[in-house]
Amino acid sequence: MSENKSIREMTAQRALLGFLAPILTLVILIAFGTDVTIAALFALFVMILYCMFMGYPWPEIDEGMASGVKDIATASMIMLLVGCMVAVWMAAGTIPTMLYYGLKIISPTLFLPICFVLPAFMAVCTGTSWGSISTIGVVLCGMAPSLGIPVGMAAGAVISGAFFGDKMSPLSDTTLLASSSTDVPLFDHIRSMWYTTVPASIICLVIYAILGVRASGSIDTTAVQELSTALTDNFLINIFMILPIILVLVMSVKKVPAFLSFGVGIGTGILFAMLFQHRGFLEMLGYMLNGFSLESDTPALNTLVSRGGFTSMLSLVGILIILGMLSGLFTKTKVLTVLVSHLSKKLNTPGTLLLGVWISCLLICLIGGQYPAIAIPAVAFKDACDEMDIHRCVLSRTLEDVGTMVAAIIPWSAWVIGYGTVLGGISVWDFIPYTYLCFLCPILALIHNFVGIGLFHKDDEVRYRPFWIRGRSN
Repeated sequence: MSENKSIREMTAQRALLGFLAPILTLVILIAFGTDVTIAALFALFVMILYCMFMGYPWPEIDEGMASGVKDIATASMIMLLVGCMVAVWMAAGTIPTMLYYGLKIISPTLFLPICFVLPAFMAVCTGTSWGSISTIGVVLCGMAPSLGIPVGMAAGAVISGAFFGDKMSPLSDTTLLASSSTDVPLFDHIRSMWYTTVPASIICLVIYAILGVRASGSIDTTAVQELSTALTDNFLINIFMILPIILVLVMSVKKVPAFLSFGVGIGTGILFAMLFQHRGFLEMLGYMLNGFSLESDTPALNTLVSRGGFTSMLSLVGILIILGMLSGLFTKTKVLTVLVSHLSKKLNTPGTLLLGVWISCLLICLIGGQYPAIAIPAVAFKDACDEMDIHRCVLSRTLEDVGTMVAAIIPWSAWVIGYGTVLGGISVWDFIPYTYLCFLCPILALIHNFVGIGLFHKDDEVRYRPFWIRGRSN
């Protein structure tokens, strides 16, 4: 008891110091090129020093960090299961089958919309925007000049589509992070995102269709045919192979917990790999740990399908654990409670509170990257959303509408510069103006949050009902 008396009172000024000290440490280190995991670790140590300055004894600091890790334990395990499932589905031919049939839809008359749809489809299947951009994106951008379409325009459509998949795939790291950081069930989070992503995607497809009328000439299908042939040479391709995905989707619709759904997905994937791809059980266990790998004569295919595995998620889980500890200390010291309490006096409506989320996420994303932009505002605002009777899936949706999407159009980002390099050695300014989805999602998030579209109450069931407005009868 005597130890607690030594703890300083948490004033607004001290709370601001407790928030800015670790966050600025994180942002500055990332800005200088430090890996986000190491930057987050330094931020955690700064927060520990702040707790000591405030008079907290070590046992309470340790308890706060342990509480934060406990809160994200299940989410971390789900991320690891996703890594295993991606590897298993690759080895089983499940994802390669989806990719094979996706390649069949390429058409000259709808080339730009296909530049959006096909990378989106592949990113949803694989959970990675980079994998989609660096494989099928390269193929599509290579075809654009023969149709009279600027490579930058095609690249913008490709990146938009890839980030659709990055945002909506249950296998995506950002999707998992947004869900876990806000304590929202994964598929509730995805259902909520349809409110902004569906209209934004429709608008994109219309714009790309209009821009695509300038296409003329014919497509050189050599690269597509090479990739399709490589798929059939290395996997048994059959529509029956997608049953593991269908099973997991059905279980998610039935609201079976993601932990169990993904476990069943892994089990059926192993069974399919053994029965149809003639892989051994021990071989599959190796893929589950280290990821699936392929060494064919087609480098693009090797890049596309060599991924997944338990170890592939360890970096993300490490970040999540560190941020969980940081979150636990924020909670223990009431730093965010005091700050958001003062902020909420001005942001006193759902729209203005979510505007605060939107701005916070944008600022952190511009200088700190995707992961901090999602995780930090999640911790800061989730209790405030509860108090204002806003379902946390609206918070998680807003975080992805800004944090995930804006990351694709930050011109000084190494990743964004890399997109231009991979897609034909073009400047970021050649494709950013055409990356429409990444502009539309943040804008629609603002509109929806102020109008009340999809703005669920705290205890509402999360369902997709287009144009449903808060306050109307459910």
